[in-house]
Amino acid sequence: MSYLPALRGTALIDAPARTVAAAVAEPWLLREAVSSLGVRLSAREGQLAVGDLVVLRRFRWSVRLRVAAADERGVLLTGGGVRVSATVVPGDNGALLTYAVGWNPAGRVGRFVHLVVGRRWVLRLLPALLSGARRRAEQLATAPVVVGAVVRDGKTVLAAQRARPPALAGRWEFPGGRVEAGEDERAALARECREELTADVVVGERLGPDLVLANGWVLRLYLAELAPGAQPVAVEHRAIRWVSADELGDLDWLDADRIVLPIVVEALAVER
Repeated sequence: MSYLPALRGTALIDAPARTVAAAVAEPWLLREAVSSLGVRLSAREGQLAVGDLVVLRRFRWSVRLRVAAADERGVLLTGGGVRVSATVVPGDNGALLTYAVGWNPAGRVGRFVHLVVGRRWVLRLLPALLSGARRRAEQLATAPVVVGAVVRDGKTVLAAQRARPPALAGRWEFPGGRVEAGEDERAALARECREELTADVVVGERLGPDLVLANGWVLRLYLAELAPGAQPVAVEHRAIRWVSADELGDLDWLDADRIVLPIVVEALAVER
């Protein structure tokens, strides 16, 4: 599909790249920006995940965009000849964020942008998106941190079923807990797994973007493996189980953990 040259806006943001990626995945940021153009946006609350629907409305027009990508590199929405992307590149002094809007006037949605929204309005939209992303990312960069372990064993990962509080009981998550003041994140995760699973883990690389929790805290996930001879036990959870990539979608995950399931599937596909 042939697109007109994308309109772009770029800003250097004083926050970690994965935190910036979390900010641009929050639909309220886009909703706030397009409202200045008289466009209404509807999407599920929380962060956007692959496959989520974003609907834009103005007058009689209705535009449906799907989230094609959402990870630590940013977010991509596509539909009907329109591409809206937020790309995050880590740097020495923060992260470089680039928003880009491109469209094909021959497509239904692209025609909407071309005729109804217009180039001038898109150029107004980009600074609003960048300004909102900067404010939100800098706010999230100071939020309390929770860490979670994607504990891998071959082609499976360990899922833990919540026992409390009542509103979350029965749903699934990756085990972990809060990082205490002055505590290293990897050390905190090893400690939490020892407390929750009575098992030592070897904590590896970060996985995915920061995940914003309902209480405003930030969840950061790490790949991990059981230490030799370790056998996890459900101490604080109702149950634990090893889950393959094909089985991940069968569980009722907490909202934040659900966002990274496509990234976990990719990780499981890599030979170790």
